[in-house]
Amino acid sequence: MIKSRLFPVFGGAVALFAATIASAQVAVNTDGSTADPSAMLDVKSSLRGVLVPRMNSAQRTTIPAPATGLLVFDTTTNTFWFFNGAIWVELGAGGGPSGPSVITPPMLTANTNNYTPTGFADATVVRISGDNGIRAITGLHAETNGEEKTLVNVGAYPLYLAPEHSGSSAANRIAYVEEVMIPPGLSCRIMYDGVSSRWRPVQVPCPNYANMNRSVHYDKSAGKVASNFQDDIHLDVFGSLTQSPGDPTATSPFTSWDFNTGTATSGGLGLFYARSSEEMAMVGGAHIVTKMHFKSPAILADDVNQYYFFLRIADFPSSGFWNQNNSLGIRYRHNVNGGNWQCYSRDGSGGETVLDTGIAFQVNTEYEVMVTLNKTNTEATYFLNGAVVGRITANMPGAVAVGPSNHLEKLTGNSPRSALVYRFMGAAIAP
Repeated sequence: MIKSRLFPVFGGAVALFAATIASAQVAVNTDGSTADPSAMLDVKSSLRGVLVPRMNSAQRTTIPAPATGLLVFDTTTNTFWFFNGAIWVELGAGGGPSGPSVITPPMLTANTNNYTPTGFADATVVRISGDNGIRAITGLHAETNGEEKTLVNVGAYPLYLAPEHSGSSAANRIAYVEEVMIPPGLSCRIMYDGVSSRWRPVQVPCPNYANMNRSVHYDKSAGKVASNFQDDIHLDVFGSLTQSPGDPTATSPFTSWDFNTGTATSGGLGLFYARSSEEMAMVGGAHIVTKMHFKSPAILADDVNQYYFFLRIADFPSSGFWNQNNSLGIRYRHNVNGGNWQCYSRDGSGGETVLDTGIAFQVNTEYEVMVTLNKTNTEATYFLNGAVVGRITANMPGAVAVGPSNHLEKLTGNSPRSALVYRFMGAAIAP
C-alpha cells in the first residue's frame, strides 16, 4: 500500500520530514489532508505559491541534457519555459507557446562571425541592418534541431550570408550554394539542421543575385553570340578561334557555345560582359559576381597539346592572358598546380596569391563555377558545383573597373579541343 507523508505547516514555515518510503506521496498543506491519489506531490495553500527555479536565458539554454517536461522561469523574458524533449517552449498567458519574439540588434559595421546578438536564442524574428560596406554574416549561434528564425533587413543597405566560412565555428556555419543576399526591406527564413550542424536558408529573397535594387545582372544561356549591335547589347565574344552553337546531344543536354580550337596550334576564344564598354562595375564600389556552367573538353591538356581555361573578374575582360593584372578567378592548366583547379587573385603590380582547391580538373565533366568579390575588396570567394572551395584575402585587384569573362586558350599542338559553355552570368550589387 502506498503511504502519504504529511508535512504540517507551523507558524507559516513548512517543516519537511524525510520520507522513509521511496514511493511515498507527499502532501504539503495546513489542514493535514492526504495527497491526491494521482499526485506524487500535492501542495495546498490559499496564501502562498510554488517557486520554481529562476535563471536567465543564457543559463536556461545551457542546462545539460534537460529532461522532457523540465520547467523554469526565465528572468530575461519574464516567462515560464518548458523543455518538450526537443526544444525549449515559452508558455504564454494561455498556457501554450507564446507569440513571436522580435529583437533589433545594433547595426553591423563589419563582417560578423558567430552572430549571437542579445536575445538571439529565443528570437523568432531578427531585425538586422548594416552600413554601406554590404556586410557579411558568416555564421549564427547554433540552436536546436529544426528551429527557425526570420532575418529581416530593416536597414538601408544590403547584407548577405556567407556560406561555409571559416571565420565562424563549424556548428554555426551556413550551408548554401551561393551567398544569400538580403536587400533592404526583404527577409530570409533560416532553419537549423542539427543533423549536419548547419544553418540552412529555406526562403531566399534574391536567388542567383537577381532582382535587387541598385544592381546590374547579366545572365545568358547559350545561342548565337552577338555579331552586331542589333544582336545583343550585353554579351560579346573575343579571340581568334571560331565559336559556333552546339546542338544538344545525349551526353550534352543543352544548347551550348562550342569553344573549339580545331587544328589551330594557338589562339583563344572567350565571352565577356558588358559589350563595347567591357567593364561591368568598379572594384570597391559593388559586390561583384560571375558564374558559368560548362562541360570540360574530352581530353586533358598535355605537353604536346596545351591549353588553359578560366572564369574570372578582370580589368580588360576581353584579354585572354593567363597572368592578367587586376584580376581574380578560378582556372585550369595541366602543368600548373598539379592539374587541379586553382583559385587566384592578382593585384595591379603583378603580386599574386594562389590557392589549390585540391580538386582535379576532369574531362567530359559538367561544372558550375563561380567567383565573387566583396564590396570592401577584402575577400574573394570561389565555388565549384555549389560548394565553397576557397577564399583569398591578399593581392586583391586595385580600384579599377572590371568585368566578368571566360576563356579557352590553345598554346601548342594541332589536335582539336572543345569546351561547351551552357550559361554565363555576371552581376554587381551596389549599396
